[in-house]
Amino acid sequence: MIPVVLLGASPGGIALSPLILLSFLMIGLAGAAVHANIYAYRKGTKKQRIQGSVFSGISALVVGLLVYSESQCELKKEYATERASGYVRSKSDLDIKNLSEPVFDLENCVCTFEYSSPTKKFEIFVTEYGELHFSPH
Repeated sequence: MIPVVLLGASPGGIALSPLILLSFLMIGLAGAAVHANIYAYRKGTKKQRIQGSVFSGISALVVGLLVYSESQCELKKEYATERASGYVRSKSDLDIKNLSEPVFDLENCVCTFEYSSPTKKFEIFVTEYGELHFSPH
């Protein structure tokens, strides 16, 4: 757990810590299932073998659901639009009417906006965790 605390305090660690904790959980469940079955099939009774197999099935289901949920993009267009328009509204030299409609990239889980005025042109990228990144044209 000490590496998780140290990584959480570093730049970018806020996004990394949950991934490390989830990977520890998945490795722990898989290891517990393997060890429970090894004990049950070497020295256990029939009831313990059944319980070990049920525990392994449940562990595999939990690990599978965790992997599946982490691979899905949870960024919504409404949230990304709110983040980008909030940024534009917070700047006195920017006008919200110059912000384009969102372009959603599901594969990379990024929503892109283009700000285009006669004096300024740049792109705003909203990532899955709500972070804003900018790219000048």
